[in-house]
Amino acid sequence: MKSAHTARFVAAGVVAALAVATAAPAGAAAPTVDPGVSKSEIVIGTTTPLTGPASPGYKFVAPAAQAYFDYVNANGGINGRKIKYVVADDAYNPALTKKATSQLILRDKIFAMFGALGTPSHSAVVTDLNRRGIPDVFVNTGFSGFDNAKRYPTTFPYFPSYTVEAKSMAFYIQGDAALNAKTKCLFYQDGEFGDNAMAGFAAAGLSFATNTSYSSGQQVAPFTSQVTKLKAAGCDLVVFFGVTSATAQLLGTAAKLGFRPTWMITSVGSDPSVLGASLGASTNALLNGIYSPSFIVPIQDEGNAYVSQMKVIATKNNLPWNFYTYYGINTAYVFAQALKAAGPDLTRASLINALQTKASTFRSAAVVPMVINSKSHQGLTGYWMGQYNASGQLERKTSYIITATSATTGGAKQSSYSAPAPTPKLLP
Repeated sequence: MKSAHTARFVAAGVVAALAVATAAPAGAAAPTVDPGVSKSEIVIGTTTPLTGPASPGYKFVAPAAQAYFDYVNANGGINGRKIKYVVADDAYNPALTKKATSQLILRDKIFAMFGALGTPSHSAVVTDLNRRGIPDVFVNTGFSGFDNAKRYPTTFPYFPSYTVEAKSMAFYIQGDAALNAKTKCLFYQDGEFGDNAMAGFAAAGLSFATNTSYSSGQQVAPFTSQVTKLKAAGCDLVVFFGVTSATAQLLGTAAKLGFRPTWMITSVGSDPSVLGASLGASTNALLNGIYSPSFIVPIQDEGNAYVSQMKVIATKNNLPWNFYTYYGINTAYVFAQALKAAGPDLTRASLINALQTKASTFRSAAVVPMVINSKSHQGLTGYWMGQYNASGQLERKTSYIITATSATTGGAKQSSYSAPAPTPKLLP
């Protein structure tokens, strides 16, 4: 992607963070403009794994967002300002995330953080971002702990929390007699990812015959011991909460060991194009019949105005059309609407106010409501349930949506929601 505003992909930790600019002399009036905002530009930043074991799939999110920002810039920007997007590769390593975030703040003078990815990595910097009053918008993780308006007043999740996802899965399983009768088992990534999942299932009253886990950083391990344990326990419905690279290892190993349960896989771990890089020609066969929830218009629904326009942006920028590019363009579109709603006199306070008072008016390809206000920064609130077909496409199983809160009590419920059409030309 060639543009005057193309992101600078920064190797995290290579360059030391620069010192804070010298304070204004005594008696001089302090500038009222927030860092990263000029008459012509808005500087935003992110940390994300462009390399490393978690990069498959995730490495496409930031370039997709950049493609949308380039599109907006080519059409006049937002209230006359162009977006400059600075992307730092942290390899999903919290130590690198801390160094990269310091560099974004002190050297690049970002106005806001947008789309920072990963629970363990972002947990290392979220307190500092909030202490500095930096808007931390649409964090790319489902960790429910970031939905805490009192503790993290400048942090705003976007996609539904893992707790909401677990509650939604439980709701569907409990409502399907055949699935509910199976011996149910859970396989999850250690840490907040898995903790959120278990909290959601417990709140919904769904128990498992056995569970097993893997540690973050072991996404490319073969999982032989875990699969052997699940097979020995007679599991015939396995719910998996892990990233896509881990899903590929799981499905490949299970096939080699002759373990063929019914699978239900988290929404962030089942993209066919990414799985295909590891599983090859067997991908569609292994995916066929797997259940997975989603919150967004099915990616293959090219008759939908959101899908068709977002795919054009991806294609023009030579990006693969997968869940991650789709998601990256979609969240950038919502963020651009928030920037515009913050007004021509853009400040960090006005952006936060726009998010907390106007989020319900922002349009997106999501087919579930978004809840952001002064007391709750939940973000999207639910899912529909899908099942992969023999062509590797996730087809909707539910005409309804399933919604829930991230609370550790209470289950999910069946809901309905009519998403508004996109803005003209998909511009904010």
